[in-house]
Amino acid sequence: MKALEAGSEIDSYCTKCRMDLGHRIVAMVAARPKRVICLTCGSQHNYRAPASDREAARKRTAGPRQSAGVRVTLKARAEADRVNEWESRIAGQAHDAFERYSMDKSFRPGQLIQHKKFGEGYVVDVLDGGKVNIMFRDGVKTLAHGIP
Repeated sequence: MKALEAGSEIDSYCTKCRMDLGHRIVAMVAARPKRVICLTCGSQHNYRAPASDREAARKRTAGPRQSAGVRVTLKARAEADRVNEWESRIAGQAHDAFERYSMDKSFRPGQLIQHKKFGEGYVVDVLDGGKVNIMFRDGVKTLAHGIP
């Protein structure tokens, strides 16, 4: 490959044409092109690597990336796992195994709860300040407990 120097031709992203085109190097800094002239439109601008070079550099530095489809799939799988966990804890339980939710009652982790709006759930953990996280079919809800 021929060494680059002022007057050489190189592919660059043209800021006026908005595409990768042939350019002539006008100025170099430390063996790298600094300013170029577009051979198509004649505009002079700082050198910008062509899109293919930028994409290759991004792939080298970014590491593995997940596509939107993979992220959606992982999110859907996590939600399905959460619902399966909820169903395994709730399914087959006798109606009297559930404690009716009320703010004045205190709850412990793993306890089964019946809430008039959210339905059946189980206590995930007890928080400071009179609050408790309860997993319902629709997700975790933070509710008050132990308040006289």
